[in-house]
Amino acid sequence: MNYKVREYISNLLSSISRAEQNLTLEIFVVDNNSDDGSVDFLKKRFPDIRYIENLENVGFGKANNQAIKEAKGTFTLIINPDTLVSEDTFSVLVEHMDNHPLCGAAGCKILNPDGTFAPESKRSVPTLWSSISKVTGLSSLFPTSKLFEEYYLNSVEENEKASVPVLSGSFMFWRTKLLKELGGFDERFFMYGEDIDLCYRVQDTEYHIDYVPETSIIHYKGESSKKGDLRYIRVFNKALYQFFDKHHSSRYSFFFKIFIYSAIWLRALISVITSNFLIIGYLTSDLILLNVSVILGFLIRFQFSYEVFTDIQNLKFLWINLLASLIYLFIGGFLDLFRSKKDSISNQIKAIIGSYSGVALITFFVREYAFSRLALIYGLIAALFLMLLLKLIQINLANNDAKVTGKLKRLRVLLVGDSDHTDGIKSKIHSRPDWNYEITGTVGIDKVNDGDLGELAHIKELIKVYKVDQVFFALSSISYKNMLRQISILQNERVVFKLIPDSMDFILGKSNVEYLESIPLVEVGFSFSKGINHFLKRGMDIVIAFPLLIILAPITLPGILFSKYRKEKVSNFNFYNPPKENKWKNRLILFWYILKGDMSLVGGSINTSLRNPQLKPAMTGTVQMNESRIQTEEDKENYELYYLQNYSIWMDIDILLKSFFVGNDFSEFLNRAIEKKS
Repeated sequence: MNYKVREYISNLLSSISRAEQNLTLEIFVVDNNSDDGSVDFLKKRFPDIRYIENLENVGFGKANNQAIKEAKGTFTLIINPDTLVSEDTFSVLVEHMDNHPLCGAAGCKILNPDGTFAPESKRSVPTLWSSISKVTGLSSLFPTSKLFEEYYLNSVEENEKASVPVLSGSFMFWRTKLLKELGGFDERFFMYGEDIDLCYRVQDTEYHIDYVPETSIIHYKGESSKKGDLRYIRVFNKALYQFFDKHHSSRYSFFFKIFIYSAIWLRALISVITSNFLIIGYLTSDLILLNVSVILGFLIRFQFSYEVFTDIQNLKFLWINLLASLIYLFIGGFLDLFRSKKDSISNQIKAIIGSYSGVALITFFVREYAFSRLALIYGLIAALFLMLLLKLIQINLANNDAKVTGKLKRLRVLLVGDSDHTDGIKSKIHSRPDWNYEITGTVGIDKVNDGDLGELAHIKELIKVYKVDQVFFALSSISYKNMLRQISILQNERVVFKLIPDSMDFILGKSNVEYLESIPLVEVGFSFSKGINHFLKRGMDIVIAFPLLIILAPITLPGILFSKYRKEKVSNFNFYNPPKENKWKNRLILFWYILKGDMSLVGGSINTSLRNPQLKPAMTGTVQMNESRIQTEEDKENYELYYLQNYSIWMDIDILLKSFFVGNDFSEFLNRAIEKKS
């Protein structure tokens, strides 16, 4: 069953084709009215599959029943779209079913995207106590406790073959005859709980259910549903009550039912909070910072005098903090700051400026609570500085985000696969100016090719030595079984694993899909061409270059007047050669050219001809920052066009910060320009 996860199900279908071996497969894809073009997308790649297209989202059970009624095979696999199987998954389970005639259904080991074992691989039938343990979160808090372990059947070891009461609905391998006799899923369960109900009904037959850990799959969990959405959390927790009410209602009193239902709603509320914990944390830190800046502005205004701390009258101004917080929440909601875990530094700054502007406007009219304008100015400056610092720290602590803005260090990536495939992938990744990936090196599968850092057997050591953040597996080179084994081995290395399917046109992560095709760039409506951006860019050049010129002039002018070194003309600009021995003199000249308007702090490379007349030669820029990634002239042009099309003053600030912290030196660029000229 598919619902808006076309890339994940495409990857699943590719893994199924590898697992087919000598079996004859009949594959159904039931689409629950996805509005992302899933069916057209899949039909182009897998035209021989049978598609059932629903006009509405009919739920998990009903959608699967549509395919179950049409199934004609000896065995029927019900599988989530956000999974992938190993090459031996089908053969292992078919052999198990053949050797155990009374096994009506079987499941296998399920792995999380980080390689850890998923406890839902084997579960028990919910009882009153296990339901209470689950909905109250006790089973998660104490996973090894015998008192609370019943729901996930922790008494059965991860690698122990055993008969179990319940399988995960993400992977259920059934005898088709039994599945049809049971009537498939109970369609009263919209989503979640129907797998427990179906497995429970097996108890009324002669068959049993087995957990077979000899093979494994990977499950991305919840990519077809919004796990932080209250509706889906309510549906998930309500499913437990539906099961309890259907099968155990005669045993317990009305008050027990009320207790279970209340616990389910409490659990739903807790789930909403925990699933949005990061967003809540960001919001809390923003509000704390804003309030600190208001107080700090007040203290700076009155020079931290003793009276400021002791005068009880000053407490009346605390309402300014409340007002600023409310305005920030209002503007932040309007800018969607709190709906996503992704940061937007520019929107944070807009919200802060809006908050202080609102406070200044309101206090102007409420004279009895008039607040010092100078204190607000100091507070605004402090807030902007602290917010920039806070967001830079938050962004750079994350190791799974490919975004460029604010990231001072590129995400170091190991690419696993044969050179026939990795060369093209590496080129595609490095041609994307909007990505923050740096391919540290490649790892061969069966042998080490020229340029590889090592072979797959040594990947754990390579991750540590090269301080790798993420590992990309090229699935066209490595078997799914081998890849799953490596992920399981590396589960404690604190790296993010991503997959590049056989089609090599997108990267699949736990909660995101990144397409490898170059981003479309058109020379129409460049943000760089807007007058306000020209004004801001020129203003920043002057504000930064002028004081640096004043500081450097007394230090470097004597050396310039009595210098024995000759000047070299590079792109119509005169600089001292060799650049490394005349670093400070050339910086003085650079800031003079910037002040005159002939060059800029951020722009095009000085050692190449610029393709766009709007782009001035500069100290640094997207091309200079990514010289190690750029492989062709077309890539270079894409980086320049990306800068022009997506320009903002924040992009210039971001590039300058990276140049400062990463250590890109203008002297190096200048030296290469002189070498290229000679």
